[in-house]
Amino acid sequence: MLFDTKIEHRTEPKRPIPEMWKEYVDLLVGTKRVGVKRLLGWLQSDMGNGTLNFLEAPASTRFHGSYAGGLLEHSLNVYKRLYALLAFELHNEPDEVKKSPAAESMVDSITIVALLHDLCKVGFYKEDWSNKKIYSENGSKQDKGGRFDWVEVHQYRVLDTHKFGHGAASIEIAERFMGINGLTEEEKYAIRYHMGDFSNERETGDVYNRYPLATLLHMADIAATYLDERECDDSGDLFWANLNAFARPVKKEPADNNGQGGNSDGQATEST
Repeated sequence: MLFDTKIEHRTEPKRPIPEMWKEYVDLLVGTKRVGVKRLLGWLQSDMGNGTLNFLEAPASTRFHGSYAGGLLEHSLNVYKRLYALLAFELHNEPDEVKKSPAAESMVDSITIVALLHDLCKVGFYKEDWSNKKIYSENGSKQDKGGRFDWVEVHQYRVLDTHKFGHGAASIEIAERFMGINGLTEEEKYAIRYHMGDFSNERETGDVYNRYPLATLLHMADIAATYLDERECDDSGDLFWANLNAFARPVKKEPADNNGQGGNSDGQATEST
């Protein structure tokens, strides 16, 4: 395997939220786009309906970044991945990209789409708690699964109040602060199609062909989610290890005069 096949679930981001927030603010303000300071003010404000703001929100309920600051961390991860992809496309080292005058507008665009692509998740999650069976040898109760205790577990649940849909909602929110022309057409398409929804394959394919930024943002989002923020258990490894312990190796017979291996039926035989 190229990477570890068991990654424990994290309960907090790798860096402190204030440190990540400063980087996020500096990057967004650095684009000099109209309205970004008002947007930044809203991102850290009280949402008014019990949902979580940008600094408090997870990136998802349970799949990746499911902890406070997860959404902020994910946005920065996407930015770093997208920046690296841009450098590759320009045949430049990452440190050299910003030194190119021709790349200045490109850097602004990748900053905007990376940091704003998931605005739809602001005011979208609520904290919740539920009782869960936790099994242990010292559990005070018992069922067919063994001894257990009921434990109150923290979780997140969705409260979708905007109903615009994923990418479309992010664009709508950004435009409320930046104006109808605050995003370029390419930036709008990139944010709208960053999920790579191929239920309408022709439509999505047309967008990716016409707007490379949309393709690159989708790639960066996937890489951030499943490489930078990946987590998984080892249940698959345990299954195959157990299977292989029971399976018998197959021994191929030497080729006969006709150049065919195996038994008289031309089949490989099992070793005994």
